[in-house]
Amino acid sequence: MKKIWIIHNSTYGNSERISKQIAEGLKDGYEVSVDSIKNVSPADIAKDEPYGLIIAVRIVAFRSDKEILKFIKSLDEVITKPISKIAYFSTHALGWKKFFIKGMKKTIEKIGCVEEVCPEYLEVKMQGAEGPAVEGSDAKIGEFISTLKEFMK
Repeated sequence: MKKIWIIHNSTYGNSERISKQIAEGLKDGYEVSVDSIKNVSPADIAKDEPYGLIIAVRIVAFRSDKEILKFIKSLDEVITKPISKIAYFSTHALGWKKFFIKGMKKTIEKIGCVEEVCPEYLEVKMQGAEGPAVEGSDAKIGEFISTLKEFMK
């Protein structure tokens, strides 16, 4: 069974909850691990030689979370077998701007250990920094899971 890692840097649990929801939706076809970058290192992920990687990105003060960006960049230093598929989603409590995700996509595309980046992404607005997600988010997450199942084939 193909291995997929989902990593997050959740502060209030929003990214972690969505990561687990996505993992649940993918577990019938993949071996999925979910963890915080506080608990797992790029070397841990490299050791698993994952087929796929899904990254949860918090938007903080109108920027992608610096810690997750640093983690992604450091993957390039330890991955010896390229990750076939990579996808990402964002959580935020402010107004959504497309440039948030463009920066993330550029960061991912710059690292050499990735073969293909999912052209679709998910953005989930929270009712405040501590959540919960706004109404209708579960449907968006479900659609993203369907997209991921097709992309990860």
